[in-house]
Amino acid sequence: MVFKDTICALATAPLPAGVGIIRLSGKAAKSAVEKLAPSFKDVPTRKLHYTEIKHNSIALDQVLLSYFKAPNSFTGEDVVEIHCHGGKAVIQSIMNALLEQENIRPAEAGEFSRRAFLNGKMDLTEAEGLADLIDAETEEQRRQALNQLGGQLGRTFESWREQTMLMLAHVEAAIDFPDEELDVLEDAGLKEKLFTLKQNLENSIAQDIGERIRDGFNVVIVGKPNAGKSTLTNLLSGKDTAIVSPIAGTTRDIVEAHLNIGGFPIVLSDTAGLRQSEDVIEQEGVKRALKRAEQGDLVILVVDADDFPMLDQEGADKLRKERSLVIVSKVDQHQKNIPATVDVNGVTYPVLAVNLADESNTAPVIDALKGLIDKAYAKSTEAALLTRERHKSAAQQALQNLNRAIELYEKGHTMSVSELLAQDLRDVAHAIGTVTGRTDTEDVLDLVFSTFCIGK
Repeated sequence: MVFKDTICALATAPLPAGVGIIRLSGKAAKSAVEKLAPSFKDVPTRKLHYTEIKHNSIALDQVLLSYFKAPNSFTGEDVVEIHCHGGKAVIQSIMNALLEQENIRPAEAGEFSRRAFLNGKMDLTEAEGLADLIDAETEEQRRQALNQLGGQLGRTFESWREQTMLMLAHVEAAIDFPDEELDVLEDAGLKEKLFTLKQNLENSIAQDIGERIRDGFNVVIVGKPNAGKSTLTNLLSGKDTAIVSPIAGTTRDIVEAHLNIGGFPIVLSDTAGLRQSEDVIEQEGVKRALKRAEQGDLVILVVDADDFPMLDQEGADKLRKERSLVIVSKVDQHQKNIPATVDVNGVTYPVLAVNLADESNTAPVIDALKGLIDKAYAKSTEAALLTRERHKSAAQQALQNLNRAIELYEKGHTMSVSELLAQDLRDVAHAIGTVTGRTDTEDVLDLVFSTFCIGK
């Protein structure tokens, strides 16, 4: 696509730094910079050019310039980058000199990436991967974002869309042969293909690991008062995040700590001790603790060694298969042999016996927690890792239309279904296409690119 305006923005952080990069994209990008640095006129593409930038005969800075000719650039347009010194005054003076020129305007949030998408340089999932890569704070976030930027998620959804379009082609062919409709569909193996796509969509919807890696795993600590929940929170966070006291009921509200465990982002929630109380405030704290445990991705039940193997019933009820860990605390105060697992309602949960007051025990706790996450992650490797709610919504919509198509197909022995079936498959393809942008839905584009920073 050809845009009338050439856009300009600072592509690095708007803070004093050794280097700042100003980026221009559009057909006037190179000529605009040549007016400030005439020696840039004959510089070949993809070569750094050292020169002085002047405006109205006044030197602004000594810079490095690079030119990327369309379509071989990030946006698919002519792109110029100005590598200048990162002082605020320097950057502002260069920006002002550029924006004084005709058809040069400041870029809007995400406009560089939006132009890249519209020019076919990336799909929507790759654009979102780029945004996630910029925001990544942990190793797993970086790895997932880089995979998405590399097109992994987009290729999966595009393959599903292509499979749907192929099925649609067979169904439309059957419309032309009403007397042989079922034979045409059966020869194409339509039923098997419908159910294969259904299974792929269901697998991806069922997995939440992609969103969790992006937004953080919610790990909730529950247990009776004085079991060691706050001590565990402080041990994992490495600081006095929660108040530790021998007085029962110290923690009344949810206390959160944000951690990086094994490359995974963790939101750790310390909750009120589970017990019956006449205190209205403590009652509310217990209520919030139970609600947070229901919403959590992983649950840690902390039990005093003196009580084990008896578990608090309310806390035990919040344990979930393959998503929970039982920690037996204060083992230094008791002479007990603690087993490696415990059975609760027919489900076996891992048990870790540890003195939470000893900082040297941080590693085994982290290893046990990371083991739970690794186990959940390993089960998701074959599913498309949906990293945003819009991905999940699109997959759910596609699955809904696909289920309707399957129901219609199974009625094919009693009625002609090809025309209705074709419409359902078009709806499936459209829903899948919204994930990568293979659709004309403008609202989807606004949703994606409005979250970007100005320089991208």
